[in-house]
Amino acid sequence: MTLRVEAGPDDLTEILEQTYKDLGAKVKVPGFRKGKIPKKVIDSHLGADYVRTETIKNGLPTLYVMGVMDAGIVPVSDPEINIIEAGEDEEGRIIFEAKVDVKPEVTVKDYMGIKLEAPDTEVTDQDLKEAMDEARDRFATLEVVEMRPAEKGDFVMFDYKVFTEGVPLEGKAGSDRMTEIGAEDFLPGFDEQLVGARKGDILDVVVSFPPDYGDPALVGKPATFRTIVKEIKRKVLPDMNDDLAKEVSRFETLDEFKQDMRDRIARIKEMMGQRQLKEQAVQAVVESTFVDLPDSMVDHQVQGEVEEMTEELAERDITLDDYLQALKGSRHELEKAIRERVIESVKAELVLDAIAAAEGIEVSDEEAEDYIRENALAAGGDPAKVIADARKHGRILNVKANLRISKAADLLVENATVVGAGEEPEGVVLGKAAEPEETVTETAEEATTDEAKPAAEEDTGAASTGEEPE
Repeated sequence: MTLRVEAGPDDLTEILEQTYKDLGAKVKVPGFRKGKIPKKVIDSHLGADYVRTETIKNGLPTLYVMGVMDAGIVPVSDPEINIIEAGEDEEGRIIFEAKVDVKPEVTVKDYMGIKLEAPDTEVTDQDLKEAMDEARDRFATLEVVEMRPAEKGDFVMFDYKVFTEGVPLEGKAGSDRMTEIGAEDFLPGFDEQLVGARKGDILDVVVSFPPDYGDPALVGKPATFRTIVKEIKRKVLPDMNDDLAKEVSRFETLDEFKQDMRDRIARIKEMMGQRQLKEQAVQAVVESTFVDLPDSMVDHQVQGEVEEMTEELAERDITLDDYLQALKGSRHELEKAIRERVIESVKAELVLDAIAAAEGIEVSDEEAEDYIRENALAAGGDPAKVIADARKHGRILNVKANLRISKAADLLVENATVVGAGEEPEGVVLGKAAEPEETVTETAEEATTDEAKPAAEEDTGAASTGEEPE
């Protein structure tokens, strides 16, 4: 849209005063100290036209903001300003037009009582088995394999030396490294080539250095790892009995441990189900609502994400071009993928913002600070310090905006009709939107005692943990 702004002498009074102060602090006039030069002297020294030009230049941002507020619009792009009158007439008026993209008006219809499909929150025997296996895995031991070759799941200890184009790479060698076949905890594609190897075998394992490899000069390049297999071990899981329950948890019997694990999984699946309902609800209203999205609104976010990625890669001495080359991709493909995601995200935000406005949903400073406080405590930080930092850098407003959007999404689910097999349609009320997610893996870890350490960790020696080859 094009915003027309008109300003008279009264609107420029404060701006003109500040312009004189700024010029008086910069200009040198014999017989006067800086900052103490009278206005008439400045006019005669620099010229009244120059002072007027500086006033307009300094005042345009303020006048533009005043015009935006009077018009009640929300710009989403930088303005293109065209000055029509520059205060040269008898009235001293300034008239300019600002071409700017604005936040689109969105009207959402029929968002109450939408039908949602009930998520599957039943805890199955397979869910429990996987969680129990994770607990057993933490207390596994490693047993040396003598009579068979390495297979998936085995741990292989090896020495290696790296070659490129037949020439050894200086400093790229290691000994007594250990990797689990199938875990890809050394380099992508390395461990799978160890399948079938026996103790004493010498293998040439060919891989390419990944995009996030620490040495930018090697990213994407193929290399040969001359590998000597020194030892093969298999993982031995402990029996699932009362003794295991006592070792890995606070419970005395296996049945008690299993029931506690089942309860934990149920809570996780319920939380995940609530999240799925929210995603369904948002997707439904976005798909049924027309949003005239300005290109500039999307371009700004896409460019921001690309710049953020570039900065993160630069911290590892990797350029974006090198990263894309290693992935055999292009900047165009990257920006296209980001754009598609951004469009959906911005549409959802605008739709939820419109619902929040229609329903009068607001978030107080206290709610925002409570949210920050809860997250700071969960992360082990100092809540007072984190809140003070958020105030200092203006992040409270962002938190309020995000919570307002989240409340709107909660409202959709609270008033939805959830339909599932064998269930009566009912409204479902979400828990707090900001609660951290859990995983089944986490529940297994929570159920174990802090003091207990998996025997497998103690027995692996120099086991690889995803570190890069030296």
